[in-house]
Amino acid sequence: MCNNVISLILLILLLTKSSDTFRLFSSDTGTYKEPRPFFTSSKKLIDDYYDGNLAQVSKTINSHTFVFVMYYANFCGISRRMRDPYEKAAAFYRERIHHENNTLDKFHVKFIAVDCFYYDGQCRKTYKLNYFPHMFLYVKGTRGYQYFGATIATNLIEFIEKIRMPVIRLTNINEFLDFTVQYESNILAYFDFSNDLQRYHYSLYAQAALKHIEYDNEYPTRFAVILNQSIVEEISKLYNTNFQKPFVILHRLDSEPQIFPNMTNNFTMENLFQWVINEHKKPHVSWIVPRNSYYSHSPSMDKEIIFDALTDHHNLLLFFTSNKLDELKLRQIYLYLSNCNITYSSLWLKQIENLYNHSLINLTENLPKTQRHLLSSCCQYAFNQLPTTDIYNLCVLNHQISSFNLSKKHAKVCLPILENVTLQKICFQTYCHQWLKNSTLVYPEKLTYNHEIVLEKRREKFYDQFINNQQSKIIDDDNSLEKYKGFLCQMNSTWAFRLINSRDYPNFGQNIGLINHSRAIVVLQPQNEQHYILNNNEITTENIYKFIYDISYNVRPRSYTTIPDNKTLIKHSNKLIELTTDTFYSIVFNPDKHVVVVYYTKWCGFCQSIWPVLYQTKKFFNNFNDLIFTRIQADKHDLPWHLTAYNYPTLILFPAQRKNHSIVFPTSTESMTNVNLIKFLLYHLYIDDNVNEQWCKQTNNSFLSMLSSTFIDFSQLSYVVKSFS
Repeated sequence: MCNNVISLILLILLLTKSSDTFRLFSSDTGTYKEPRPFFTSSKKLIDDYYDGNLAQVSKTINSHTFVFVMYYANFCGISRRMRDPYEKAAAFYRERIHHENNTLDKFHVKFIAVDCFYYDGQCRKTYKLNYFPHMFLYVKGTRGYQYFGATIATNLIEFIEKIRMPVIRLTNINEFLDFTVQYESNILAYFDFSNDLQRYHYSLYAQAALKHIEYDNEYPTRFAVILNQSIVEEISKLYNTNFQKPFVILHRLDSEPQIFPNMTNNFTMENLFQWVINEHKKPHVSWIVPRNSYYSHSPSMDKEIIFDALTDHHNLLLFFTSNKLDELKLRQIYLYLSNCNITYSSLWLKQIENLYNHSLINLTENLPKTQRHLLSSCCQYAFNQLPTTDIYNLCVLNHQISSFNLSKKHAKVCLPILENVTLQKICFQTYCHQWLKNSTLVYPEKLTYNHEIVLEKRREKFYDQFINNQQSKIIDDDNSLEKYKGFLCQMNSTWAFRLINSRDYPNFGQNIGLINHSRAIVVLQPQNEQHYILNNNEITTENIYKFIYDISYNVRPRSYTTIPDNKTLIKHSNKLIELTTDTFYSIVFNPDKHVVVVYYTKWCGFCQSIWPVLYQTKKFFNNFNDLIFTRIQADKHDLPWHLTAYNYPTLILFPAQRKNHSIVFPTSTESMTNVNLIKFLLYHLYIDDNVNEQWCKQTNNSFLSMLSSTFIDFSQLSYVVKSFS
């Protein structure tokens, strides 16, 4: 009795202890887990309402200007995959503020997460969500705008920045020109803000911009408002048209602008949005991102996404890069090749070149190594001598510094470097980027009142944080490129230029043969099932032009996905010879050998089950010196279209002296068994029409040796021979 009581007490203690980490509770509708936190990081970047409570969510949305809410399900794989990028985005908008003896966190965008699947939670009872996660950026005084992009932190931040600044303000002609060349299609508007009705129209214009960002999270048509009369005059002069003010126009680089009709009676948010959607055309140069009706399930590309980009085009040029500047350069290349008597195209080409060349991103990579180290040491020394006020004025308020307080020793070496305007800008950019990360620790009082300025500077430097340091700008050549101008206008084929972020989507590049390259240019021709690769070390402006030229005239050899293999092939007695693209012809098209080729992939489940059958069949024919068995991993080693198989596994026999009469094993009518494979090979290679004569031939040493083989199952062989009688 005593032992039973002790056992019962121990069991109760055990259950009590285990309930600290996992507890079930019952109700009339079943048994459920206790709610538990979804975001467990100690950084406390996100308010996690894992019990499904909506009261605090509503309160936060009403009290903050920008609130990003993630409605998740604890079990959902996509929700779990979104946790890390969601926390990184929250960290980006956190500012550390000193208050008395404490360090406080200030979030310029508030991040919230709610478990909307917890059975007893208010969220599940209020919203009936059919997938997870739902993500909304709520703007105070308006509504929430839904995010549909990929599970990547940079995409989240870019979406937030677009919502925070849906309409770009253009105050001078250079800003106008820069804006128009960065976006092939854009919306330009001019309003008289002294007029109440036009101020109202501007609010509708901003709402349409927000709706379009939600409609296309990744690459929406960007909206801008003109705040300078000189820009209106420049547009009128450019297109030789007088625009009646106020106006809204859809502007494209390759065509005349389109004017929104009847602004007096027709101007509503929905009409403007629908007009942009209806008039919008796919850009000639843009980024490819995976999309579906919900989210990009993982950072990956598939054939459907690529072929969608090929709609109405014969050739697709893909630029694998993570450098945002490459989009500008690729747009310049496209405009130059497509310069079909467009009078104002030279203006856009010149503006792209100016914007590209004056960008400071990655300029340090073009410096010699010794000069780079010298610049770094001089920059560090100079800034160490500056007072905190000067650093703040330079990095935050963008004020100029008249002179550096350098010692005689350092002045002789560093002044020539720091007086160079370009090198000075690189120095400022590098040092300020580092300083801004801890800026509140250095000068908290000023930054508390100027946090918007700090955020603006951070936004300007945003792209620098995510660009691969190994990548550099495309080098312009000194040679004359006039022969390529307008080249695509002369060809009877169409081209689309697209970019893929090599950092976020590396797998697709590897699958088509890019080896250890974060940067390359690939041209796909689906009608010929061919592709061509221009590797990173070959990427210059002239080489890109020549690359497109050679492909158009079919004088460039196609590329293959095969990884070069310099290892000697080992022929195992019970294994198959592994083929690659490079070795396929030399082995399979050997005129003295009959060759069996099995096309397979590692992801093909049935392929794995046929290897024992093939090994046993190979043993059956072991003494046949004129027959060899091979295999090729079809998704890794591509072949010309007439030698490519699309169903796996596929077995093809290439007879000696008759390679053009290859024979496919009929898997639609026959299963791959030892008997069926032996029947197939004997029938097509070794047994003539007259079976009796075949058995009597003494010259067929291979067949006689087969009869004496210890691997023969005579009952099966008898069945095979009878089937041919």
